[in-house]
Amino acid sequence: MIEIILLVSSVLFIFALKLFGRPSTAHRANTFAMLAMALAVFSAFNFDFSNYDSAFYITIIVSGLLGVLISKRVQMTQMPELVGLFNGFGGGASGAIAYVELSKSTLPLSDYFVAIFSMVIGMFTFSGSIVAVLKLRGKLNNVNTTIANIFSAFLPPLILLPAIWESEILSLEYFMLLSLIAGIIRVAVIGGADMPVVIAFLNSLSGIAAMSAGFIVNSIILIIAGALVGASGIILTLLMCAAMNRTLLDVLKGGFGSKSINNEYDKDPISTSPEDVAIQLSYAESVIIVPGYGMAVAQAQSAVKELTNTLKDKNIEVKFAIHPVAGRMPGHMNVLLAEVDIDYEDMYTLEDINSEFSSTDVVIVLGANDVVNPLARTDEDSPIYGMPILDVDLAKQVIVIKRSMSPGYAGISNPLFINDNAKMLFADAKEGLEKIIKSFELV
Repeated sequence: MIEIILLVSSVLFIFALKLFGRPSTAHRANTFAMLAMALAVFSAFNFDFSNYDSAFYITIIVSGLLGVLISKRVQMTQMPELVGLFNGFGGGASGAIAYVELSKSTLPLSDYFVAIFSMVIGMFTFSGSIVAVLKLRGKLNNVNTTIANIFSAFLPPLILLPAIWESEILSLEYFMLLSLIAGIIRVAVIGGADMPVVIAFLNSLSGIAAMSAGFIVNSIILIIAGALVGASGIILTLLMCAAMNRTLLDVLKGGFGSKSINNEYDKDPISTSPEDVAIQLSYAESVIIVPGYGMAVAQAQSAVKELTNTLKDKNIEVKFAIHPVAGRMPGHMNVLLAEVDIDYEDMYTLEDINSEFSSTDVVIVLGANDVVNPLARTDEDSPIYGMPILDVDLAKQVIVIKRSMSPGYAGISNPLFINDNAKMLFADAKEGLEKIIKSFELV
């Protein structure tokens, strides 16, 4: 019976992963994944519930209720931090399992190295994810890459130190501490805008750690679930790197955008007002909205929905162009738009929407910067050259809603802001959209 339950759980995990491929089926995917996990946990009891005391069941109930409470209270804009915490706790749990098994003298030699691997990867994921959460919340600035390079140079001798001392007591705790420090330093040097890639990478590592732990404790479902997370996580990581035209190694090195670059513009941008934007939109037949991290910070998704409804009531076509690395996690913009019931059919990927910009009347850019920077196509000396971008500069008119002319994460100027077909509305994304919507009453 247990084998049947594990088979059903495995199939549900795989089916859920398939459904996660489309936003319209992601909700059902989550339901299937939760059911699969519930079956996996149930199978661990092996129909013998008498082996566990009341403290064990209290722990399960309290932790489950905490999970529900935290998930319900967290805002959609804080979802990247929540995902980062999940990654960290998953890796930490796997590392803890490996540590406990390594502490047993009965562990076979064939499993010893697998357990060491699981503990190291799990602890690295745990500490790295905590740092990633702090960076996403703006509580931690970038650490100088020199520190990480020095630590990396001394890592081989540090690993060999327990063997030199011939101390079995020291080795386990030493490896665990070294893994925690490595995770902290490595993620600390990576900039906040690279966190989407880092989170996907740490997610993959948490799966690999879980899979390794599954081999140690002979858990088939842990091996399957860990393998699914590890494989899908690394695929997503590589896709995110391709979207930025950078390698994973470049991302992990850190320091991107830290060089001081001259960001002066040849001329002043053309400023506009909410009233002028409302008039311009009223005469448009097609509008594309490009959401960026500025929309998330301002929590402007409700205003975006209201503007969308206003435009559609005037029979104006509205589409959304989503760049793969917009926001602070994969799918961040999709999640925020879905929160306010933006139709999935109106959200388009870079590959699907780029050919339509040249025939679009008005493009509204909400807090995006590097992902719409035309230097990626034209300037071979630019740090973002070759990066796939949204070709918004080809549209008939572009409205950029941004608080200032400050550069994006790459630290370079954006000639889109001073293009003849572009106008700047200097405002917070939410405030600017609300004023535009109010101005429609006067049009």
